[in-house]
Amino acid sequence: MDNTAITFLDRSEAITGYRVNILHKPDFQVTGYTLIVPPGQDNQLIPRFVDDLMADGRLDSLQKASSVPAWVLGLGSWDEACQPGGVRYTVCIEESQYTDLSRLKERYPLFSQRFEACDWMCFEIPPQRSDGDFWKDDPYRMLTALGYRFHLKVGVHFDVYPPEDYEKTHPGRQFWISVAQQDADCDVCSVRADCEKIQPFK
Repeated sequence: MDNTAITFLDRSEAITGYRVNILHKPDFQVTGYTLIVPPGQDNQLIPRFVDDLMADGRLDSLQKASSVPAWVLGLGSWDEACQPGGVRYTVCIEESQYTDLSRLKERYPLFSQRFEACDWMCFEIPPQRSDGDFWKDDPYRMLTALGYRFHLKVGVHFDVYPPEDYEKTHPGRQFWISVAQQDADCDVCSVRADCEKIQPFK
């Protein structure tokens, strides 16, 4: 979370039912354990994958690779290793001056992905709301209602689990999705034409 500025969105809870802020993050890299999920299998394979990481100590080892409390990120992405309609899911932490992954890399295959600077819309999801509840509310619809559009070039989202100390004061998990302001020029995105096909600019 270093060098990350936060802007709180007025009336976000009234509009969406969730507290929402914008994280202005510089470019960053995440590293962790990855799984290629075939089409239609995410509801079964991803929870089992996370359970296995917790049970065999790999998740604990990943968190301990950071000398400061680490946010655990669940990255949903796509690349050429995925089938059409499939997904890559990576349980990871953000790399920083506080992380040393050298010993972990000797023991396990790890996957890294880098993201260029952009804004991330952060939804705070209270413990009483399930993943199913949140997706029924549709984050893509909600970000549009808040005056933003999906930032297609970065084009990913994270399930986010804060460190224990943070969760004591802000219970629940979070959901981050790459965004740009709806009326902003697409000066950071080389694929504006593709963006316009999916979500027309105002």
